[in-house]
Amino acid sequence: MRDDCITITLGLPEVRVLREEEGEHEILVEVQYRVARAECPDCGQETRTVHDRRRQWKRDRRLRDKPVWLLLHKRRFRCGACGTVFSEPNPVFGSRRRSSQRFRAYLGQEALQQTIRHLAQREEVGEGLVRRCVTELAQTLLGTPAQAPPVRILGLDEFSIKKGQVYDTALMDLERKQVVGVVSGHRQAEVQQFLETLPAPEQVVAVVMDMHEPFRQAVQFCLPQAKVVADKFHVLAHVHRALDQVRTSLQPQQGKRGELFRARYLLLAAAERLTLEQRARLEGLLARYPTLARAWALKESFRQWYASPDRATATERLEAWEAEVRGQGPAPFQRLFSMLRDWRQEILNYFEHRYTNGFVEGKNNRIKVIKRLAYGYRNAQNFRQRILLTNVRVGEPRAA
Repeated sequence: MRDDCITITLGLPEVRVLREEEGEHEILVEVQYRVARAECPDCGQETRTVHDRRRQWKRDRRLRDKPVWLLLHKRRFRCGACGTVFSEPNPVFGSRRRSSQRFRAYLGQEALQQTIRHLAQREEVGEGLVRRCVTELAQTLLGTPAQAPPVRILGLDEFSIKKGQVYDTALMDLERKQVVGVVSGHRQAEVQQFLETLPAPEQVVAVVMDMHEPFRQAVQFCLPQAKVVADKFHVLAHVHRALDQVRTSLQPQQGKRGELFRARYLLLAAAERLTLEQRARLEGLLARYPTLARAWALKESFRQWYASPDRATATERLEAWEAEVRGQGPAPFQRLFSMLRDWRQEILNYFEHRYTNGFVEGKNNRIKVIKRLAYGYRNAQNFRQRILLTNVRVGEPRAA
């Protein structure tokens, strides 16, 4: 007997260890279920009569950084009452499975943090097994609750599965900070089909979105009582783009090495966030370019407009801002009038429901990380499943 080893608990109280052997690269353990009797599935009588035993190799979690193989002595019982031969229950591994349930749960959790290929190679298993473990984990964590809570503030945003080719739409509960669903596509009919399945749709009071006309049409058709809110950051992006167009119109004489190109991010930054050094640099730049100074002032005044206390005040201030643009605004700012006309009510709705899609954009960044971890997804359903898993913390039960 070896006298240079210690015992480590296997952690499977359901089985009894018959023999163990630790090699250089792996650990082999022979086990048998502790329960000495089983209930006949046909007549319900208990029996202790063992008909035969069959040995089955099962993979388990590592111990001491070595893969563990369990040799299960699986028994078949014979019922003394009706003569039925049946296999004993298999709670550690599951029916017809060649790995333990805890090992499969471990693979599913680890696969959320790294690529499937890397995990499969590290654990010396097939990639198909890892994918199935992720699916099992998702089915456990994303089990449909008895009654899904109604959504009051809904956020819609599109994201790309394949850059520039395929778009999906993420729908978020902005109050609970959760993904409600992922729609295949970003057209009106596709979004509308999902909105029709929302629980208690009459309780949705506002829907925040970028200025994508199919989204607006779908919401107006399915949720006529809800107010569409144009996302603040998407509106500001149009204003920032106008300022950048003014900058680039003055830049050709300097090229990409000139001061205007180097100041592109400085111009777009919020004035209150500038350091003293940045502010001095900006003031010098604007003093040399009067047209750029007017554009920058219009950008800042539009940002400050979002601090209006109510809708009535915001309406007055927006009209005043538009009058200023008409009087002395550069051409790129005057081109904003069509956007402000077509989406005016949705933009002003922000002052009744002050929600943005900032959380949605954060989820989109998380989605991009998921894509990078997997080096892309060929199966769109698996991709959407991984997105929904961002709602829950692995290892915690999902609240019904």
